[in-house]
Amino acid sequence: MNDWRVWPRLLVLVGFYVLGGCASPPSEMASAESPEDSAGVWDTPESLLIAASPIAPALDIAVELFDPGISDEDRSPMAAVRRMESQLLAGELRETLIRSNQWGVVRLVPTASSLTPVSIQAAIVLSDGRDLVLDVVVKDAMGTFWFDHTVAYRQQAASDDGLEVIFNALANRLLSVWQDKDLDERYALLQGADIAYAEALAPEAFSGMIQRSETGWQVVRLPAGDDPMLARIERIRNQEYLFCDTIDEQYVDMAHQIAPTYRLWRAATLEQTEWLERYQKRAAARAGSAGDSEFTRMQAEYAAYRSFRIQEQALFELAEAFDGEARPTVIRTQDKVIRLEGTLDTQYDTWRRLLRDIYLIETGGQLP
Repeated sequence: MNDWRVWPRLLVLVGFYVLGGCASPPSEMASAESPEDSAGVWDTPESLLIAASPIAPALDIAVELFDPGISDEDRSPMAAVRRMESQLLAGELRETLIRSNQWGVVRLVPTASSLTPVSIQAAIVLSDGRDLVLDVVVKDAMGTFWFDHTVAYRQQAASDDGLEVIFNALANRLLSVWQDKDLDERYALLQGADIAYAEALAPEAFSGMIQRSETGWQVVRLPAGDDPMLARIERIRNQEYLFCDTIDEQYVDMAHQIAPTYRLWRAATLEQTEWLERYQKRAAARAGSAGDSEFTRMQAEYAAYRSFRIQEQALFELAEAFDGEARPTVIRTQDKVIRLEGTLDTQYDTWRRLLRDIYLIETGGQLP
């Protein structure tokens, strides 16, 4: 089951499952928090600002996998799809930033770290096929908060390809914040991120170079340019980049296989939502004035959607078989091949611990 090809079948079944949800009375389907309450105002799509070349100095960005907004213990079919969606949407944000050509390297990472100067974290607040609400936070490697942002997208028609526009406003706002910084601030951030990464690997060698306070931070001392530790740190950092690049390849492969089906799923659930709204309006207008023929027709239409419930059990079995599994990551270094297994978070943590152990061995340090 470690094949991304299973997701198109899963999403098709989820489409049936969502449609089958109409078998419940409308009053039971209403959530505690309506989409309007979650979003307030729906976004107006913006055009993405595209540059001929990145702003100097080029800023590398990490896009953390989105928080799916559901419990780790939730093994329902919709929870499995939400976890997949959290990866797919993070990949879409990455593609938007790359398409803008405003930045250096943009990478997907399981968790944020000082590996890159700036990281973007997001949580899915609402996703039902028509409406998508995300809470986004942008921070730099020094822990400084840049801004928060709410993505509130409502798909208007089944033919809309919202995935290519929903992150344009976020990308443009990130660009505006970076442009507002002068050159000294930009270069200071890049230096600070480098030192923060080295400090995380070897605190005894690199601590004290950054002065932190409640009001901010400042680089007060730089390591010597010929310090052999810098070369080791850079090699370890490149190995961590190698892991992220390997994960990127997996996401690209996944997106190519499931993105078309995901779009079909959003279109199908949009149609289901619109049908339910029409049903509720007809039910309200009926209010004792409709004839038996109209009521009978609505019952037949409602029963047709109810028949999709037969897909529910098959959906549970397929989701439970796949959910929680992660594709093993194979990384080839100069002298060995390393295979990492478990969830992506586990793989990333294992890889980073391995890199730190390698660094300590090379420098004669003590393993924890």
